[in-house]
Amino acid sequence: MSNDTERSLLNSLHAYVNRFDTSNSREDLLAIASSILTFQQKQGSNVKIESNQTEALIQQVVNQFQSEPLSPVIDATADTLVQEVNQWRQSLEERVLNTLNAYARKVHPNQLQNLLPETILSILPLVENVQLRKSEAESLIRQVESKFNWNRELAQVIDPKFVAIADKLVQLSKFGDLKKLLQDSLLGNRDLINSSLENVTESLVESELAKIIGSNTLHMDIDVDAQKLMVKQVTLKLNVLQPSATPSKSNEEIATQMDAEIERFKASRPIPFRLF
Repeated sequence: MSNDTERSLLNSLHAYVNRFDTSNSREDLLAIASSILTFQQKQGSNVKIESNQTEALIQQVVNQFQSEPLSPVIDATADTLVQEVNQWRQSLEERVLNTLNAYARKVHPNQLQNLLPETILSILPLVENVQLRKSEAESLIRQVESKFNWNRELAQVIDPKFVAIADKLVQLSKFGDLKKLLQDSLLGNRDLINSSLENVTESLVESELAKIIGSNTLHMDIDVDAQKLMVKQVTLKLNVLQPSATPSKSNEEIATQMDAEIERFKASRPIPFRLF
């Protein structure tokens, strides 16, 4: 990780906060710094960072930001970048919220009441190709939850393209048993546990899914497109909601940790989910 990369991200973070007068809370700063890197990755930027160094870079940049005075000077290049990042974040939030609204019309309220964060995570890969990191995904969940209102959304007209995406989510939900088996299988992967559960790759999840389908354990017929979406969903869920694991923990203990992480996140939501 070069000092130039670190300084560039820090300058961009300063530019974002200056431009949009956003909150300086640590969780928001982490989400913004992460989104800047994700957007650059999405755009094919030349910024090269090893995957196992990315989180350390983000933490270090936020630490520096909090220890320095806010710079009044905004570099023109950084200012252009952060405006594009902000537009992308707003667009992603709208796409997720619109899809959630469409999906809400197709399911019983109880299917959303306690599963809203997980539903939002399941929607993300259907509307965005790039994988989000933990801090930015959690920030997005908070934003979407704060704007979702059951009664208001049911009265709105929804673009057919989001109805089509919601239909895909409904179809994928039919393979819930396969998805759970895939997650449990990954949690029981000792090599994965011995390294880290914070950087699960799509290739690893895809390989595990192929093994399960090949064994025909559940006798399910799932097409290639659905498989790809499931791989993205499971990868994102494990990376966002899965706490770090140590080799001494059993599969059941890790699963319990995962449930606890979900409950912790739900308890931290600033605005409760409203059904009525």
